[in-house]
Amino acid sequence: MHKIKFKKTRWSRSTLYLIVISLLLIQFYNFTSSGIAADPVRTDISVHVANDMINNNTGYPDLLVLDVRRVDEYNTNHLYNATLIPSAELAGRLSELASYNDTEIIVYCLSGGRSLQASDLLVANSFTKIYNMEGGITAWIAAGYDYWQNKDVIGTEFVLPVFLVSIIGIIFVLVLFYKRRWKVVKTY
Repeated sequence: MHKIKFKKTRWSRSTLYLIVISLLLIQFYNFTSSGIAADPVRTDISVHVANDMINNNTGYPDLLVLDVRRVDEYNTNHLYNATLIPSAELAGRLSELASYNDTEIIVYCLSGGRSLQASDLLVANSFTKIYNMEGGITAWIAAGYDYWQNKDVIGTEFVLPVFLVSIIGIIFVLVLFYKRRWKVVKTY
């Protein structure tokens, strides 16, 4: 038998180290670029994509639309068929969403801040298909999509001008009254 002799040199060890390090770097690159990071469980979507998902009953038959705003905000307006769980209560009410653990959930709020936090909470609790609607219901309304609006709630765009006009009117009447009274006092 012939014995194979390996020459022990510095060059061969450094080559071996270089190969091992290269393989580790390749594995790390594959892990971060196409493995876990390529399969996100939370996706930020526009209102246009959200509208498409909501209206596509065959593609998303079990879709849940989750409103994480306060109760008073929800009572003013909300998306049709939305489920309300305020963001402040979400951590304690996760059991209500257990049946949606592996189905699509669109999360929205007024402008996107609370829904992002709520989405992260859902992801941290093993919900797998979370869609954060960027811009919230404000962007939804601006895009012209349908939503439910409570007609009994008077918006601030009406109340504020009426209030200001009333205050100005009261001040005007008081000034006239006192000015007239001062004139009467000055004539004596």
